Amino acid sequence: MSSELSRLKARKKCRKQVDEIFIESVRVYIIHYSCQSFYDNPSGNSTRVTSIAVRNLDSGQTKSWSIYKSAELAGKLHDIQANLDVLEKSMLDGYFNFLRTNSDCTYLHWNMRDENYGFGALEHRFRVLGGDPWVMQDRCKFDIARALVTLYGRQYAPHISPLGRKGRLMSIVELNRIADTDALQGEAEAAAFENGEYLKLHQSTLRKVDMMANIFDRMHAKSLLTRATWADKYGFHWSVIPDLVKDHPVVVAFIVIGGIAGAASNYWKALSSLFA
Repeated sequence: MSSELSRLKARKKCRKQVDEIFIESVRVYIIHYSCQSFYDNPSGNSTRVTSIAVRNLDSGQTKSWSIYKSAELAGKLHDIQANLDVLEKSMLDGYFNFLRTNSDCTYLHWNMRDENYGFGALEHRFRVLGGDPWVMQDRCKFDIARALVTLYGRQYAPHISPLGRKGRLMSIVELNRIADTDALQGEAEAAAFENGEYLKLHQSTLRKVDMMANIFDRMHAKSLLTRATWADKYGFHWSVIPDLVKDHPVVVAFIVIGGIAGAASNYWKALSSLFA
């Protein structure tokens, strides 16, 4: 099978998944989290998680957990630094309890794929703090970032946004004029962590799940603006035509019927010649 045909089939499969997810939106959540910088971490320990948010795709209702909220509930807003482990564990405990009671749902995310940044990273961090995480099954995860590449090609958005911000998330948000107030970039998130600005990190995470919900809605409606060309978007190349013709059931049936008709015609001619 040609690579062009493979991409065409992957795009069709992805489009079907998007439609199915939208239909089941009451059982779908968008998830995002913020954490300590991966690079500015002199301790060498796993990166500390600072906030997590999940937004229901159907209702828009959002639940969140953060070091800031844990500190406020524990009456430790003025003593966060001295209680980071306890507050982070409390936050993660709330998040994993939510997963346990909503384990049959689908979770839309942005590049949460490994133990550097992803579901595995959250699980590892909770274990480090003495917790017992609920491990989400891969079938429950849907990566919006990868889906965008599948649907629109690798050039769908630049890695540096028109306003000079890093990351395709910011690029696609700017291209579509989606509200992004309070959304921090990686460097700004790292600075907020170093400065102990945990409320800013919490607000940024809440804004990003809203942004991602908006992107997904436009993906489903086929109204998302991208930098993809027509060929990138539809994955069409002349070289796929023979494979498409070969695999299309109507075409295959036509060929079979044609073959049978041709064989019958030849047989009739041969039979007629015997009695001529």
